[in-house]
Amino acid sequence: MGCSFNLFILPLVLLVSILFYGPRASAGDAFPADNLSQVTLNAFRVSYDDEAGMAAAEGNAVLTYEGATIHADRIDYDAFSQKVKASPNPGGVVSFEALGRKATAESLEYNLDTGEGVLRGVRSGVPVGNGTLYVIGGGMQYMPYELALERGLVGGARRNASGVSFVGIADNVSATTCALEHPHYRIETKSIVFIPGRRLVAKKPRLYLGDTFIFTYPMDYIVHIDRKALKHHFIPYVQSSGKKGTGAGLNGAFAWETGAISLGAAYGSKVGFEWTAGIEQQLGGGFSVEGGIEYSWDSAWEEKQYRPRVGLFYERNGWEAALRVTWNEYLEDRKDSYYEYKGQLDRKPEFTVLTPWMKDNALDVSWFRLGATVGSYWERTTFMRSDTVMRYGATLQSYFEYPMGQAVTFFSNITCGAWLYDKNDAEQEIVSGIMGFRYNLGAFELASGYERRDVWGESPMLWDEFRDAERFHQKIRFPLGKDFFLAVRGSYDMVSSAVDEVNYSLQWITDCMKWELSYRDDRTSGGENSLNLSIFFLAYPNTPASFGEYKDNDPFELPNIPGLASLSRR
Repeated sequence: MGCSFNLFILPLVLLVSILFYGPRASAGDAFPADNLSQVTLNAFRVSYDDEAGMAAAEGNAVLTYEGATIHADRIDYDAFSQKVKASPNPGGVVSFEALGRKATAESLEYNLDTGEGVLRGVRSGVPVGNGTLYVIGGGMQYMPYELALERGLVGGARRNASGVSFVGIADNVSATTCALEHPHYRIETKSIVFIPGRRLVAKKPRLYLGDTFIFTYPMDYIVHIDRKALKHHFIPYVQSSGKKGTGAGLNGAFAWETGAISLGAAYGSKVGFEWTAGIEQQLGGGFSVEGGIEYSWDSAWEEKQYRPRVGLFYERNGWEAALRVTWNEYLEDRKDSYYEYKGQLDRKPEFTVLTPWMKDNALDVSWFRLGATVGSYWERTTFMRSDTVMRYGATLQSYFEYPMGQAVTFFSNITCGAWLYDKNDAEQEIVSGIMGFRYNLGAFELASGYERRDVWGESPMLWDEFRDAERFHQKIRFPLGKDFFLAVRGSYDMVSSAVDEVNYSLQWITDCMKWELSYRDDRTSGGENSLNLSIFFLAYPNTPASFGEYKDNDPFELPNIPGLASLSRR
């Protein structure tokens, strides 16, 4: 649901940004006004009352100012007050175009002097992510940032240090990514306050599946527009596993202009309640600070523990960096078919940096990114406690995808890494990755991949000790009927000569969303089977898992490279 809500908000923010960021319009030679740019008004019939300063344009009326254009059947312009009113004939719409974007509404009112405006009956279909958002709304207001501060619509200091120009407020808005007249789902909210290009706060939105009301979000909802990512999504899930039993989970956030408090809770019949709480504050320039604590089950010690964390983060123009400190972080990692690591780790601290994904222009079908890490670590397991160890590392990740006709695509996803340690002169190098084919045979969608990991050297710690591995993966999905699919994915461990995992999923896929009932059959030593019911919104496939939710590690999943899309994400 987090994804769908992000889809709902982004086009409104783009629309508001268009209306705000363009220079102020004004009267042209025909309608003079002081310190304002030119306004041009054309129509089949234009009349002007010189004494009242009113211009009325009827019949295919068009008003333009500094790259922005309003189309309507009638436009009234007051040269003295600088107010514009646009209205259609019965059954028609008013359209607004600027910066390559377009929106329609039942009416438009705009004050060129103060920058305040109202769109009523908003209708818009805007490409977003891998899909299109369809918005039908009540009223949408926009105003300068300082005026919104005076009216108490946004928080923060009186001085606008962030450089934000305008704030938008939408009421009684319904949105969906479904292209149908009667969508499979929609979200409704009475009030949205958003900062164009920054963030958005929705007031207790409501979720409908068809015409059936499902639930009301119990708290305000935040979307980070500037990061083009949903940090705090809010959607329930249901799952059952051997270790935690049967249960469910839910996440949400209380938000303000530059930050949020996020909360999450999960319940398992064997472990009871688990929870997490965190706070995030943006500092500007791509920087933010985060802190929080998690109280969760530890299957190695069979008890719940507190796990505090703090961090300083940077994300801008594809660059990512993080300085983290964690305590009692619980890790589980399947090293091979015979050994699964379970332990706790303190990062004190760890610094990582990642470059943006860079495209190889010579090949035009490959991308790569670099990463570096330095940190100090302390770990413990049920049978050992390590000394504090310094670790330095660098990675190179490359992705290659080459279409071999309409039905077959060759791909490879490979990572090379090297780490040095300050204990026992230890070092470790790895080359790991998967290569294979995605292909179609009639209605059947398939993928085959060979995965291999080669390791040289060793680590003085267990949590990051890599082992050689060699596996073969196969995936197939086929229709069972209209909108229903069955997908099966299995892996064969070539070292142990055995099938080590099989995943089954029953999917209901519409043009905008997917319901998935999945079962994981883990056949490794000490493996855990699980049953999950989840909802995905296809326009934003990379929604993070909710707190406590099992996240399927699909080896055919694409890296999160801007502009890269595939059927494997469905």
